[in-house]
Amino acid sequence: MKNNSIWEEYLKYDFKNLDSDINTDVLIIGGGIAGILTAFYLKKSNLKITLVDRNELLFGVTSKMTAKITILQDILTKISSKNINLFLKSQLEGLKLLKTNIKNLNIECDFYKNDSYLYTTQKNNIKKIKAIEKELYNLNIKYEKEELPIKKLNSLYSIKVNNSFSINIIKYLNKIIKSLENIEIYENTNIIKVIKKNNYYVAIANKYKINAKKIIFANNYPYFIKPLIFPLKVRLEKSYILYGNSSYKGDYNLINIDKNVHSIRFYKSKMIYLTNSKYISHVKTSDYDKTINSNLINKIDNIWTNMDLITNDYLPIIGKIFTNMYIITGFNTWGILSSHIGASIISSLILNEKKYVDYKNLFNPRRGVTIQKLVNSSINIYESINGYFKGLITKNKIIYYNKNKAIYIDSKGNKHIVNRKCPHMKCNLIFNDKEGTWDCPCHGSSFSLDGKVINGPSKYDI
Repeated sequence: MKNNSIWEEYLKYDFKNLDSDINTDVLIIGGGIAGILTAFYLKKSNLKITLVDRNELLFGVTSKMTAKITILQDILTKISSKNINLFLKSQLEGLKLLKTNIKNLNIECDFYKNDSYLYTTQKNNIKKIKAIEKELYNLNIKYEKEELPIKKLNSLYSIKVNNSFSINIIKYLNKIIKSLENIEIYENTNIIKVIKKNNYYVAIANKYKINAKKIIFANNYPYFIKPLIFPLKVRLEKSYILYGNSSYKGDYNLINIDKNVHSIRFYKSKMIYLTNSKYISHVKTSDYDKTINSNLINKIDNIWTNMDLITNDYLPIIGKIFTNMYIITGFNTWGILSSHIGASIISSLILNEKKYVDYKNLFNPRRGVTIQKLVNSSINIYESINGYFKGLITKNKIIYYNKNKAIYIDSKGNKHIVNRKCPHMKCNLIFNDKEGTWDCPCHGSSFSLDGKVINGPSKYDI
């Protein structure tokens, strides 16, 4: 059993790291699907575009996703009634953009049409799916009430649409990246600070500087933008994903709207199964064992985890935040279609094109506060505090030899010594013996055994 995503075998990049000061018109921070697509839609301009990633391209959330493509998403039950219609339209627009790219670039990426199901196992949630049916009807989207192909999931109510798709997301993005001949791309380039100077920005990566007229944050957690108080607007959710042989076969996607998420699709006749999704502060190392004991997969080939950014209103954060500063993030576990429409929105803003006006308002990073958002902000604060205390009391194969350092002794007797606190907001780290990482229970930063930052919001190693 491998502890890595099945998509990682398709990652084949070797871009250099930044080794000198440079000037650019537009700097994109983040080499995942959102950043790559934003560069793609900007390449038609005469602007000099630079894209950087602190690790390898697509190595973060993008290569960890299940890669289902459907408008029948579980978050539809959580988006307010006044926004759901427009959100569904945005997903249809994102699907159109995806199809256009595949056709125009002749991309071979295992892209094929299939059925997608949304279901519930709880009686009190049936009305939520029926509310979605009304929205589908209003948009003239065909759907059917149909039982799930997997009876073991004990669905009480389910609907199906047939305008859904499967894809190998890395093969798709490989071709997109190959088309970015005029874009400067740097891997292993960790931006640790962004400073505004006169009419431009200075992004500092180690000892080098990038001077940019415009800047786009396309990373999973927007850790630079303190004035927008992001820890109150978002939270991180961790999920476990299995891939392997199952007695169930087929070309379909399904996901439930219940608290305990079951998300399923198939690739190369094997099942991809996501489950045990939890806020960061609720994650336990025992979740790993619970996941591998799944009764849906007979033989597990791969297991991996993903970290998704969840916004207070379950809508992405896309648009302009300050003069010449933009952001695209917060996809609430559904990044493919929202990344396409989001990248198009950002490029239209930079190029002063009057497109996607309604979507720009819907996803505006400075959109208004609602009672539900305030409630969710309170939950975010509670979860951060909960994570902080969890870090204080949790011990797991760690010997603390003073208040600032932690040591892990591996099976060969080697000592791995790191700083005990996460550089982001000083929460105590917990050692994850299943994945061999140091994890922050407050905001989800993760570090390698020897302290190299794997994913944010931390900007620094430990």
